[in-house]
Amino acid sequence: MKTNNASYYWSNSVLHLVKRRSHPLINKNSKLEGERVRQAELKCHGTLIYQLFRRDLSERYQGTVLGFAWLVVQPLFMLALYTLVFSEVLQIRFNAQTSNSHFAFYVFTGLLVFNALSEVLTRSTHVITERRDLLLNTALPSWVLPIIPVTVSVILELVSLSVLLLALSLTQQLQLLGILFYLPFLLVRILFSLAAAYSLAVLGVFLRDLRHLIPALLTVLLFISPILYPSELIPESLGALYHWNPLAHLVEAYRLALLQGQFDLERISALLLVSSTCWLAAYLLFQSLMPRARYVL
Repeated sequence: MKTNNASYYWSNSVLHLVKRRSHPLINKNSKLEGERVRQAELKCHGTLIYQLFRRDLSERYQGTVLGFAWLVVQPLFMLALYTLVFSEVLQIRFNAQTSNSHFAFYVFTGLLVFNALSEVLTRSTHVITERRDLLLNTALPSWVLPIIPVTVSVILELVSLSVLLLALSLTQQLQLLGILFYLPFLLVRILFSLAAAYSLAVLGVFLRDLRHLIPALLTVLLFISPILYPSELIPESLGALYHWNPLAHLVEAYRLALLQGQFDLERISALLLVSSTCWLAAYLLFQSLMPRARYVL
């Protein structure tokens, strides 16, 4: 039977590290040796994450005619569709000074965040059960697996972002400084994604219904967040729902940065604090439940 590349690489790498640590000629108190071992472990982890990430993308487009070209074709098609519907059919615009295409970019930017989070939430619920054999039959550290859907979501978001920036450039609406302002909020989105990935990954082992529940919850989240409509349309009675919704603030921050070239310092401070806290809590939950999850697997 053909050995899985990721499993083979990781097993041999860990075996090599164990031999080095237990060798009688190596001084265990040597700081230099400890640093070398840590560097080797980090290299192993990085290589493994890359291999699993590449495998995930390959499985996604396996058997398709266009293959990896779908990474670009899909966001291109969606942006063209939004532009046609909102600009030509509905002819929606914010005011007389903005173009018809601006609302299409407005919606697309909101979906940039939502689609990336959706990717993480839907994939994380079964990322551990899908890689069950790899987890149980090798020395693979369990904390690596939830990182994979987050990594995939970053690539998908950056591809869609490239399509958006190209469209903004062609319509002379590109804000170059906004690209720089966007990066801190991408970090926030990654932290929220890691929090969701770690919590859902370990809970998904015990609660298999989560994979069916998450798509329904995502639909609700789509409509209670100002993604398909401006935040100004939210009724005052539902204002609390908006203010306590991190996704709503993240979407607004993306739009301010990419479409208006503005940076919201107050918002980034609050979002960094909340996202970091969520990630830490989720990681601690993952570490506490993972030993029991191995028995369930």
